[in-house]
Amino acid sequence: MKPIPHPLWRLWQPRSQLFWLVLLVNALSAVLVAYLRVAQPDGAVRWAVSLLALTDTLLGWWLLRRLWLDGATPIAGPNT
Repeated sequence: MKPIPHPLWRLWQPRSQLFWLVLLVNALSAVLVAYLRVAQPDGAVRWAVSLLALTDTLLGWWLLRRLWLDGATPIAGPNT
């Protein structure tokens, strides 16, 4: 198995609450999109869930950016 490239280690921070929040938000986005694909709701429900999924995705990107910037400080990687 290939080791994870060094820049990606900035995202792997299991001790950070922000890391787990990013995972939770991305999982929620996946669940919302799966609901839209499987249930295929009509009308206002489709719009509401779609808007919620889009907002959740944008929140996930914003949190991921914060995690990336917060992880800019050197951390111990697999080779240290």
